[in-house]
Amino acid sequence: MKRHYIVLVLLSFLAGPFYAQRDVGRQLEALYLAAMKCYQNDDYQQLDTYIRRYDDVYYRYMDELGDSVDVFGAYQQAMQGAYDYGLSDNLQNALYASSAVDNYNSSLEVFRRRNSMDNVATLHEELSQLYYKVRMYDKATLQQDSAFSYYDDLYNGFGIEDMAPLYYRSMSQLAMCNARIGEHEQAISQIDTAINEFYSKKKGTDYYEALRKKGKILMLKADQLGTTDYKQAVECYRKYVSERCAEIGAELDALDETARDQHWLSMHQFLYDCYRLGNYAPEMLYDLALFSKDFLVRRNARQTTWKQVQRSMGKQECAVEFVQYFGKDDKKRMGCLVLRDKGTPHFIDLFSVDSLLNLPLDGFTNIGNAIMASGTGVKNSLYSDERLSDLIWNQQLMQAVGEASSIYFAPDGLLHQLAIEYIIPDTTKTCYRLSSTRNLVQRKCTSPKMERLLMCGGVEYDTYYSPKSRNNDAVAYRSMIPYVSGIFYLPNTLAEVDSIHALRNNPKDRLLKGTGATDEKFLEMLAEGYDAMHIATHGIFDGIIDIFSDVKPLQTDESMSKSALLLAGCIETLSDPTFDDDLFDGVLSAKEIARQDLSNVKLVVLAACQTGLGRLTDDGVYGMQRALKQAGAQAMILSLWPVDDYAGSMLMRFFYEELQKQATKDLHTAFIHARKRLMQEERYVFNFDPATLSSRISRVRYNLPQYTCPFILVDAL
Repeated sequence: MKRHYIVLVLLSFLAGPFYAQRDVGRQLEALYLAAMKCYQNDDYQQLDTYIRRYDDVYYRYMDELGDSVDVFGAYQQAMQGAYDYGLSDNLQNALYASSAVDNYNSSLEVFRRRNSMDNVATLHEELSQLYYKVRMYDKATLQQDSAFSYYDDLYNGFGIEDMAPLYYRSMSQLAMCNARIGEHEQAISQIDTAINEFYSKKKGTDYYEALRKKGKILMLKADQLGTTDYKQAVECYRKYVSERCAEIGAELDALDETARDQHWLSMHQFLYDCYRLGNYAPEMLYDLALFSKDFLVRRNARQTTWKQVQRSMGKQECAVEFVQYFGKDDKKRMGCLVLRDKGTPHFIDLFSVDSLLNLPLDGFTNIGNAIMASGTGVKNSLYSDERLSDLIWNQQLMQAVGEASSIYFAPDGLLHQLAIEYIIPDTTKTCYRLSSTRNLVQRKCTSPKMERLLMCGGVEYDTYYSPKSRNNDAVAYRSMIPYVSGIFYLPNTLAEVDSIHALRNNPKDRLLKGTGATDEKFLEMLAEGYDAMHIATHGIFDGIIDIFSDVKPLQTDESMSKSALLLAGCIETLSDPTFDDDLFDGVLSAKEIARQDLSNVKLVVLAACQTGLGRLTDDGVYGMQRALKQAGAQAMILSLWPVDDYAGSMLMRFFYEELQKQATKDLHTAFIHARKRLMQEERYVFNFDPATLSSRISRVRYNLPQYTCPFILVDAL
């Protein structure tokens, strides 16, 4: 979606009149480049900081900029447009979209006057993308046509062969816009021209992306005219999937973490289109779901198929891949692919995401608000209301599951934020949550030996911390600063880890607590190698939800920096405006965890708030779950909302006690038994009212969803 635009042109301007004011110009150049890096990474908080600094230097030294003042003013407008564009993208706010348009247009005027046509073309494309997102397709087409005309002049008019890639990429984007306004034949002609050109260049990303766009154009034509072009669309996607996925699979071993993100995010968006094919091609779609959910976390290049999954299943087992996609009205929908031990997969359309979010709950709120609410009380209504269960586990899905007693499901989209395994209507069935049903092919031992456990709890957040190590996640540091006032000591976490440590009575275990539970020490100990990890602390998720666009591919982002665990010393570092954010800071982000090697770790327990959440993207959730799988961890226990300190501690104690019993050695059985024991737990609490100086003792029972449903067990096979 975002481009590294204006940078080279900026440098060409600096080579001219700016050298008379090189000190100011260099300051502004550095601030601009830093700001655009933040824009590329969706770090809008820091982008705003750079814009303010840029404004301060620009307005203070305007007179010294001389003839270049208008150009630097144009870059200022472009930065502000990028900031507003980002907010309209993430918040669907029309005011920000309008402001972005105004700022881009102001910048355009200057670049036209300066005859900086590269910048003019790029800004036209940014405007096209913005209009496309807000579904103003006629305006998007006009803007893209303006950009395309520029590339056409250079390529066909002046015969500049180096402009060919930009020319044909712009043509493919224009084809998408034309399809949206009903010019289907013109769109097909344009996209075919682009496909032929890219094919002649030995295929590559541009070729596959154009092929994907043709499939989308054919579907738009079928939607609007009632034609049979879906069949042709299937062939486009089938070719795309078979060739592109095979090509990417072969490249996986050579890609590092960043390269995987970049590679995948540049080509993954066709998934939302492809799932609309439904039962036209369910086998292909199941393979696609396996590939997409596994791409960023698997450690080998072998591509799994639905047939392999089926061969690994027993007669009483069923696999369900939930998928989120866009329907004919461009509204997000949820569907699923169901696979039994015999037969082929079949696709079930479930519901629109809006219908889930807007479903009334108890007459005072809706499910969407209940999912996002940090308060725990509303979760009781959410998980006790049969309407949520009926919407997700509907009659058609349950019929497809049939007599299977074990359901292995992999969520997608908003279902990542719901513990749907606890609301299945048929309580005789057992649900296993997986990151991908591909895991059935490589089932691990259900009774893993955890000879060495690394534990962390009773963290002293407000303590002196003088870290020595560097290479910190600076984006995570900045993201957690607003939450510093809400960080408080969790006394039950100390009792939790102490009791687990005593229960196991294993000299090979290691316990970090109090002032010693720093991120620096934790990562140092982690490198020694442990079979399991248990971290009891505060967890924070500071995330946003993507808005889809199929004109241009997304770039990578810093979403895994928005999910973090807080460790010793974090209050001091987060409260210090002079802190060097390259140093370790008491904030252990998902991005930092993803860098570790956890391939020998059989279980990770994050007894913290919201560790199961993350930024919802087109291919899943960026957060602790993604980070742990990227690092190689086998099974995880995570939380979906703020956890009651006492209930969470008791659940974990029960879990480890169950693991000690010979009859319940496997993780899933131990976890189920621990939840049942928590439901039977009760205690008496002393309450004092300072307003009336009165006190009373009340009985608290822990059989409510707010206590029993926040934790989920993932990939325990």
